[in-house]
Amino acid sequence: MKNLNCMFRKILVYCLGLFVMAMGVSFSGSADLGMSPVNSIPYVLSEIFTQLSMGTWIIIIFSIYILIQFIILGRNIQPVRILQLICTTIFGYFTDFTNMLADKFLPDPSSFTLPTVGVYGVRLVYLVISMVLIALGILLYLAPSLISLPGEGIMQVISEKLHVKLHIVKMCFDITVSVIALVISLAYFKQFHGIREGTVIAAFGVGRFWDFMNHLKQKYIILSMV
Repeated sequence: MKNLNCMFRKILVYCLGLFVMAMGVSFSGSADLGMSPVNSIPYVLSEIFTQLSMGTWIIIIFSIYILIQFIILGRNIQPVRILQLICTTIFGYFTDFTNMLADKFLPDPSSFTLPTVGVYGVRLVYLVISMVLIALGILLYLAPSLISLPGEGIMQVISEKLHVKLHIVKMCFDITVSVIALVISLAYFKQFHGIREGTVIAAFGVGRFWDFMNHLKQKYIILSMV
């Protein structure tokens, strides 16, 4: 019974982390300064093919990441990785839900009666809130050590396969998906759409906020043990 309660708490924290991350994605969309790299392709595709929601595109693109993991692993395939479909689906539905909440309750910065600089300032505030929420969500969803989202999963596989440090793989992955999203955006919209300065800021900012929160978490644990 104790183990069951422990697992329930882990799943609860895990799902909470995914939900907080989804909230961060929605704030990023409302900021309209560019999506974080890992969500850039689903966002741009959802703006082009509006029949499908962003959450649905997240499920599709992330499922492709899972397939790529299986191709890279080949004979060393790890069937447990298919479980990434579960967290991918949950995250996709959470994103659609938080996007709906943002549309209803989060004011569009362009609707503010402010000068251009003031409107841009509001967008920056939304972007910072987005980065804080995404960093907090990552911290929460990784804490139970359950299933990684396919973005992290494909980075881990490439890192292990090529014997390259994970942070280098992450940098290359972020650049690759951002460039793909940018090419799609320019080909369809003839302008930067979904990939802007906020994409670059988020690529570095989320990690900074995560480091800070993780430091506070470890400090709290140390203090609680004294």
